[in-house]
Amino acid sequence: MNKHKIVWVLFIIFTGFAFQGCLSVETKEYTFKLKNGNSGEGKVKYINIMRSDDSLGTIESDYNDLVDSYLNGNKPEDELLGVKNVKKRMFEEDNKLCGEMTFEFDDITKLKFFNYNNVTWAYYISAGAFGMFSGSETFFSSNGTFAGDLFPVVFWDGDQKKFELKTALTQPSEKTKSLLDTWKQKGGK
Repeated sequence: MNKHKIVWVLFIIFTGFAFQGCLSVETKEYTFKLKNGNSGEGKVKYINIMRSDDSLGTIESDYNDLVDSYLNGNKPEDELLGVKNVKKRMFEEDNKLCGEMTFEFDDITKLKFFNYNNVTWAYYISAGAFGMFSGSETFFSSNGTFAGDLFPVVFWDGDQKKFELKTALTQPSEKTKSLLDTWKQKGGK
């Protein structure tokens, strides 16, 4: 490969990374309801969608990425294996831009839940529980029992049919900017 081609390829790669946005949310609320065996329905609510000021893209490009990849694209479905009949929307609540995704699933264990002998359900909160939006998720609240920061697992009784979990990601600060105004400028779309 000659030097001009190498420079051109490196330019394209760098440009691709340079325009990548850095989207995050303040908190996420998860709700999973079992209907029949391990199948059921779920909802993930993204509260206060924002961008980081250290994002290399513009607020417009970050917003377009949100709409193209998440709202109109398949990024959430690609990261939540086993979901179907997915519906997504964005809306304003408490002066914050929020997103919501509802879905059905055939097997909750594909969504990182573990059932130990029908006695206990467990869910491990990983650094990025479902990977949508940057940042490490930390426990905020649940209708289950949280084991603690050193062992970030939530437990529920084995006969539990509804699992609720709220995680925190990014605290609003002078280094973050809500996408609410941009959403409003686009006519709430």
